[in-house]
Formats: sequence, structure tokens, C-alpha cells
Amino acid sequence: MQQDLSTTQVTLIDPERQSQLGRIGTLTVLQGVDVGAILTLPREVNVLGREGNVEISVKDDSVSRQHAKISQRDGHYEIEDMGSTNGTYVAGALVSGRVRLIDGVRVQLGNTIFRFGMQDEVERAASKRIYEMSVRDGLTGCYNRRYFDDRLASEFAYAMRHRTPLCVILGDIDHFKQINDTYGHQTGDMVLRRIAGELQASVRTEDLVARFGGEEFVVMTRGIDADGGRLFAERIRAVIQRAVIMADSTRVPVTMSLGVAHTQNAPDTTLGEMLLEAADVALYAAKRGGRNRVEVAYPGKFNAATNTNVTPQGERPRRREKPTTPEMNAVLWQQKGKKE
Repeated sequence: MQQDLSTTQVTLIDPERQSQLGRIGTLTVLQGVDVGAILTLPREVNVLGREGNVEISVKDDSVSRQHAKISQRDGHYEIEDMGSTNGTYVAGALVSGRVRLIDGVRVQLGNTIFRFGMQDEVERAASKRIYEMSVRDGLTGCYNRRYFDDRLASEFAYAMRHRTPLCVILGDIDHFKQINDTYGHQTGDMVLRRIAGELQASVRTEDLVARFGGEEFVVMTRGIDADGGRLFAERIRAVIQRAVIMADSTRVPVTMSLGVAHTQNAPDTTLGEMLLEAADVALYAAKRGGRNRVEVAYPGKFNAATNTNVTPQGERPRRREKPTTPEMNAVLWQQKGKKE
């Protein structure tokens, strides 16, 4: 069917004006924490630095507290160093005074590299969606394993340098295979989504929840002591147990076992993955101890009683993607005479 051009109103659009409509400055992370993240420059003056109260916070210890500022001037953007320790670079050149930013140019602060760009609302939404798809689990909406691994490395390094507490809580849904076998895989997927929602509603804004793999989830939290980490995990366990999840008219009973590892209990730990391995061993102990419980671990001498190759009945074989080294092993920490 041909379109009747005689009745179609033709609208002429100025390409230059259209291209500038609604376009604002953005920074895309090329190197550093949260690679691919899109940061907008919403104000006339945007300060970039390591402090939390600046417009653009950069998680990089080589970045000064107030490192540089990007300002809007006469329809374009300029960057100026604020006396930083390591300097600010644009296209590889050290910034001295004000430097105009052009679309596509690279900006470096410390060890973090950005790409400056001008984007309209549609472009920003598309960029954000692409980034979210790369760091989020498609089923649950939690962060994915790759994103968690990257954040664990950076958060652990930060905790070690600044001597701040960091806690990793690894949780596994009990008897998940039985849930799939009894109610079907669609119900199993629904359970995963509901558990993810309960976890995300239980944590603070600054905490991170990720789907670690299969029916495993991990929470990373900082700023709480070792006992606080244990209590936090216990609250999560109770929330999961109380959750009402229905398959048709039948309630699906769901519980979770959790293992906790904390830097306070692991003063000799030198890698984030060692802390994760300690949480994994504690989780395995929780499974062997009866499930629907919390156990806390600390690195130490290997204890075969808490980490054997025997899989608890009704569970899938435990994941061992990397060989366990003596430094990564953990022994169970328990308060004498107390059960979770």
C-alpha cells in the first residue's frame, strides 16, 4: 500500500539543533571500579574526587579527595585540576589551567580513566540499559558474579589500606533441587526471584547483593564488626524462613544456610577471594550442621571435619572452581555452648 504523500505534512528539522537538544555531558568508566558505568554531569560545576560528598565520587585511592572539577561554559564543558596529588590528564596530557573537553576524549584521574561524551536522553537511557545488562543477573535483577568479583577485589583492597571492616555473607537455598523436582522449574525461578527481592529489601543502600551462581547468593557489607555480620546474616536467615512463597495454593517452604567471613576474624587474609573462600567453608559447615543456620569462619589451620568432599544429602555438589590453598582454608568459629 503506497502512502499518499499529497496529504502528508513534511516537517523540516534543523539537524544541528536536533543533535544538541537535551544533550548533557557524561563520563563513561573505561578503567577502574564499575567499568562501563555512565556518570552524568548535571550541574554547572561538578567536582570529582574520592570524598563521598562530591558530585562524582571516584573509588580510587590514587584520586585526591577533591581532585578536579568539570564546569559548563557557553554550551561546552571544561575541566580543571584542583591541586590533586597525581594530576589530571586529558588525551594523555597533564591539565594545566582549564581544558575544553570534546566528545570522545579520554580523561584520567589517578588510575581511573573516563571517556567524555555528549548524550541526549535517549542515548543516556540506552547506555544505562546496556551497562545494567552487563552487570545484572537476568532472572533475579541482582548483580552478577562478574560484577561481584570486581567489587570484592576493590572493596577488599580499600578495607586493607584503610583498616575498615568488610564482611562477606554467602547463602545457599536449602534443598533447591527438591523444590524444582516437586513444584517445577518455573516455581524454582519464582523462588529465586522472591529470595533475591527479600535479600535486596533486607540490606542497606551501600551493601551489595549478587547472585553467585545457581541458588547461591552473596552479600558484601562494610562498616559493621564481626558480631554485627553474624547478626546481619541471622536476620537474613529469619527473613527467608518467614517469606510466604506460594505455588498455586500451596506454600513452598524455603530456608537458607549462610556462611559468614569477616576481616576482623581474618587478620592474615591478603586477598578478597580468600575471604570469600572462608565464607564458602562456613556455608558448607552450615549445610552439614543441619541447614537453615548461620556459621561464622576465620582463616586458620585446615579442619577436614568442616570441609570434606562429601555432599550433604539432597544438595548439589559444592562448587570448587579454584583449588583450595592452606591460606584459604577456614575453621568454624562458634561461641561455646551456643547454637544459631
